[in-house]
Amino acid sequence: MNPTQAPRQALSNVFYLVLRRMRLPLLLVVVIYALCVVVLSLVPGVDAEGNRTPGMGLFNAFYVISYTGTTIGFGELPEPYSAAQRMWMVVSIYLTVIGWSYTVVTMIGLVGDQGFKNALRASTFARRIHGLREPFYIICGCDETGLLIHHGLDRLGLRAVVIDLNDQRLQELRLEGFRADAPMVAADASQPQTLLDAGLHSPFCRGVMALAADDETNRAIAVSVRLLAPEVPVLVRLGNPLPDHDLGVFGGDVVINPFELFAQHLASAVSAPYHFRLRELLTGLPGDELPEEHVPPRGHWIMCGYGRFGQLIRRQLEEAGLQVSVVDLKHYGQPGVDVNGTGADSVSLRAAGIDHSVGIVAGNADDLKNLAIAITARDLKPDIFVVTRQNKRSNAALFSAFQHDLEMAPGRIVAREFLALITTPLLSRFLSLIPEQDDEWCRRLFDRLSGVNRGQVPEIWSETVGQSDALWRTLQLNHPVTVGHLLANPYERERRLRAVVLLLVRGDERLPLPSDDVELRPDDQLLFAGARSAQDRLALTMQDQDVLNYVLGTAGGGSRVTRWPSAGRKARPGPR
Repeated sequence: MNPTQAPRQALSNVFYLVLRRMRLPLLLVVVIYALCVVVLSLVPGVDAEGNRTPGMGLFNAFYVISYTGTTIGFGELPEPYSAAQRMWMVVSIYLTVIGWSYTVVTMIGLVGDQGFKNALRASTFARRIHGLREPFYIICGCDETGLLIHHGLDRLGLRAVVIDLNDQRLQELRLEGFRADAPMVAADASQPQTLLDAGLHSPFCRGVMALAADDETNRAIAVSVRLLAPEVPVLVRLGNPLPDHDLGVFGGDVVINPFELFAQHLASAVSAPYHFRLRELLTGLPGDELPEEHVPPRGHWIMCGYGRFGQLIRRQLEEAGLQVSVVDLKHYGQPGVDVNGTGADSVSLRAAGIDHSVGIVAGNADDLKNLAIAITARDLKPDIFVVTRQNKRSNAALFSAFQHDLEMAPGRIVAREFLALITTPLLSRFLSLIPEQDDEWCRRLFDRLSGVNRGQVPEIWSETVGQSDALWRTLQLNHPVTVGHLLANPYERERRLRAVVLLLVRGDERLPLPSDDVELRPDDQLLFAGARSAQDRLALTMQDQDVLNYVLGTAGGGSRVTRWPSAGRKARPGPR
């Protein structure tokens, strides 16, 4: 369906329901009014002397029935009525009251009908989608993860369209106080028509995030997007990916398993702590505080809970060279489970070897159970490194009250990854290069990035040397422009912008942290991290020919902005 036809189709559905339900009441009102008017027009009246006169006529009868049927009342006009006319007026009063009462009751029933409500919501939703004239993302499923992503998009000034089966959850979402009111619909996102109604074919749709509670629904969403709109990226959360299926379906799009991702992060934090910290920095929201330093100790660990999360944690920790004992009540007897128990009691923890353990992971799906395990472990061994898993955002206050060493929130992990990737797709290429580097390389880069935004998480953005830029035109003239030129302050070229070039992509070649003397070429893609002011000034250098000439040292006069430094004056202070 053409996107412009969706609002009309939704509105026609509302009219169809109204006409179908109100057809009989409206016909009844019309018949009653017609009957009352015709009969009253024919009933003879009397004059002042009591002589019989012809009926009042259709117009006068229509006038009288109109103010009588609407319960206004206006007296006997144009002449006092005869007994016959008064008798018919009594009949007309009751007939019109019955007709209107039936119509009003039917209308009230229609307004309360769930089908009509759904049609009205669909019509309103379609009109809002049709009215969106700025980039937006479709969020399928608004649980803890969806809510965090929505907050992140709103904070970044991006619009969202929300689909969720649970209408109560959507009502709660409307109370969150977003800066922009997002279109929401209670529907099944696995149905292709739902995605089309949500604006999948809109030229402003920038991506779809499949965050439903079950993997099958998320796979169905990914298949629908891939077939209906192959150019639209889809990001999928899967708790149990099937590689032989997913790779063919999702192609180059992103599939994230939050449990596996955190297990890798935890193992990385043990063996290479700055790998973990650097990734947290790059996927954080700009302006947030820098991630805290976590250095899990090496030695014997205890894993409480052996579901999907527990199995991944054990595998990753053992691959990192650590010894792991697993405590689980439900899966006891299965390979990999060492102690029968919950971990919330001292007996099971002592059996798992807490006396000589350096760390414990409370990784159950129950937040209260995880907190009980953590408290028991701290009571038995105060210096043990505690990793907790938080499942529900509503329990954040409880986890904040407990002084854990590292917290794993699946929703927050997926939200951070998705937000980082959808806002800066080039970032995923850089993140894939981090495991290839040693921990010292990650530490040096982390220290550099820590200073570019005054101790806060920096902005991450990408730029492409496109044909509309002054930079492109300069390169076409075979004038060399280097990475160092881009990082020069356009207000004072001897100073550098507070930014770092993380990655240069040229065709299939990827060059991490290119040096200042690397020359640029048309169509190069660059990934930056830095302050917001650096982003604005970098765009000025790339787009304005006079500014670029000043940075290159070839400006003669130039624009007002470039004459300040070239004339030897102090550069005008700008935001930093």
